[in-house]
Amino acid sequence: MDFARRNLALLFALSVSVLIVLSPVIESWIFIGSAYPKIPPAYGDEFLYYAQAHAVAQGYFGFGNPYLFEHATDYPLVIFGGTWISSIPLLLHLPLFLSIELNFLVWGLIFVTLAYWLLREIWVPKWLSAAGALFAFLQCSGLIMRMSNRQIVNPVFLLFYVALARFLIRPERFNIVLLGVATGLSFWVFSYLWQTVVITLGMLALYALICREWVLLRATLASSLLGGVIGSPTLIYMFWISHANPYFWESIARFGLVDSHLPMAEVVYSGGWVGAMLALLSFVYWRTPSLRRDRDFLLLCFYLALSGLGLWIMQGSNVITGKLLETGEHIRPFIATWLIIAVVSFSSSLWIRRAHITRAMRIVYGIILGVLTLVSIYFVYAHLKAFLFEVNAPFWKTQQLYAMPYEWLQQNEPNPVVVWGDVHNFSTTELPIFTRHYVLYTQPTVFHLVSNQEIRERYLVASYFDNPTVETLKKDLAEYVGRQDAYHRAKTIERGVKVCKILFFWDADKNCGEIPTSVSLLGDQFFTDMEHKYTSDIKPNIKTYLKKYHVSYILKDIVLDPQFHPEKLGGSVVYSDNRFELYKLP
Repeated sequence: MDFARRNLALLFALSVSVLIVLSPVIESWIFIGSAYPKIPPAYGDEFLYYAQAHAVAQGYFGFGNPYLFEHATDYPLVIFGGTWISSIPLLLHLPLFLSIELNFLVWGLIFVTLAYWLLREIWVPKWLSAAGALFAFLQCSGLIMRMSNRQIVNPVFLLFYVALARFLIRPERFNIVLLGVATGLSFWVFSYLWQTVVITLGMLALYALICREWVLLRATLASSLLGGVIGSPTLIYMFWISHANPYFWESIARFGLVDSHLPMAEVVYSGGWVGAMLALLSFVYWRTPSLRRDRDFLLLCFYLALSGLGLWIMQGSNVITGKLLETGEHIRPFIATWLIIAVVSFSSSLWIRRAHITRAMRIVYGIILGVLTLVSIYFVYAHLKAFLFEVNAPFWKTQQLYAMPYEWLQQNEPNPVVVWGDVHNFSTTELPIFTRHYVLYTQPTVFHLVSNQEIRERYLVASYFDNPTVETLKKDLAEYVGRQDAYHRAKTIERGVKVCKILFFWDADKNCGEIPTSVSLLGDQFFTDMEHKYTSDIKPNIKTYLKKYHVSYILKDIVLDPQFHPEKLGGSVVYSDNRFELYKLP
C-alpha cells in the first residue's frame, strides 16, 4: 500500500495507458465486427515489420527476405534489433493480432514509465509528470501500437535521455554505466537514433573540453566508450555487408539515399520548433538574471539545449555528410516527443520559480509556452489521424477475406511454395505474413538486399497478365524502382532549383535549371528497354521464368484482377470462394 501511495501518479498514468492500448481492439470491433480479427487492420507500412517478425518466428532469425523464396536465408540489409523482440509472441504461437496487442501493452507501459521517470529526473512534480508521460504516449502510440522496429526504438530513445539527465545531475559510476548501456542499445535498434546519440555525446564532450571540465569529460568519454563497445557489432556488420554484398548500395538507394548537401524542409517544419524552444531558453536566461544563480534551472536549460540540438543537428546532418536518407522524416517523431518533454519540464520549472519572474514576463513566457503546447497537440493529431480519423473500414473488411485462401495454402502445402498474385493487390503483400509461403513479387521487396536487375525482372514476370507498356511502366514506377528513383532524386533537384531561385530572385538571367520528374530523370530509353525485355524475352518465355522463380500457385482476386487468366498457362482451380481463386500450375 505504501508503494501505491508513493507512486499513485505513475499507476494512474499506466492505467490510462492500458485503455489506450485497447483502442485497436475497440476499432476492430466497431469497424470490422470482430474484436480479434484474423487479419489485423492496415494503417501504413507496418506490414514490412510484420513480415520480418513472421520470418523470425518461422526460424529465419536473420529475417533476410520474408517475401522471396530464393532469398529467405539472405542477410538483412540493416540490423533492426526490435524485430527479434517483436517476434517473441509469434514464437510463442500467438496469433498476429494478439501478438500486436501484447507488444503494444508491454512497450506502452515501458514507454509511459520511462517518460514519467524522465520528467521526474528533471524535477517535474508527480502528477504533471504523469500527464506529460501520457501526452508523450499519445504522440508515439501509433508507432508503439504496430509491431514495427519503432516499438522498441522509442523506449530506448527515452532511456537514453533518462540516463543523460541522471548523468548531468550526478555523474556517478552507476549513471556513467547507465548512459553507456543506453548508448550501446541505440546502435542495435535504429541507425538514426545512434547517430543522434553520438552527436549529443560529442557535443557534451566538446563542451567539457572547452570549459576544462575534466571530470565531466572523462565521464563522458567513459560512457561513450562503453556504448561503442556494446554497439560495435552492428557497425562491424554494416561495414562487412556493405563490402561483401555487391547489391548493398543498390538496395540502400532503393530505400531513398540521395547525395545532397541541401537540408530538407522538414528541418524547418519540425526542427524549427527545437529552435523556437532554444530561443525561449535563451530569452528567459537573458531577461531573468535572478535565475542564473539557480543551479537546477541552469542544468535543465543545459539539458534541453544539449538534447534538442542533438536532434536538430542530426535532422540536418546531410548538410555536412552530403548523404540524405529520409533523415528529416525519421527524426520528426523524436522531435515531437522531445518538444512535449521540453514544454512540460520548462513550464513546470518557471511555475516553481514564478516569484523570480515579473508579471509582464510571466505573460510573455506563458504565451510562448502556450503556442508550443498547441504545436505539440497538432503533432499528436497529425500522428494519430491515420489511426483514429482516417479509418478505411471497407478495406479492413476486405482484408478479412484474405484469411480463407491463406488457410487453404497452410493446410494443403506443408512446405514453402511460391505464389503469384497481382503486384497491386494487398493480398499478395500480406500472404508471406500469414503463411509459410512466398510470392513471386510484391513492392516491399525493394527494401531488401536484392539486385535492381532481379527486382525489375520479377516485376515484369508478375505483370504478365497486365501486358506492361512504356506508359504503364511510367505510371507504375514506384512499384519497382524504390524510393530514390521514384521520389527523392527528383525532389532533391527540385529543392536545389527552388533555393537557387530564392537566393537569386533579383537576377532574371540566372539559370537555376528546370524542375525534373522522376520519369524524365530515368529517361525514355529506360522504359523502352523494360518494355522490350518483356515483349521479346519474358512474354514468349513466361513458363521458363515461372520455373526459374519456382512459382507453384496463382492467386486471383475475382473482383480486382479480372485480367488474370491462369488457365491459359495450364493452371487448374484448387480453391475458390466468392472473392478468391487459387490455381495450381503444372
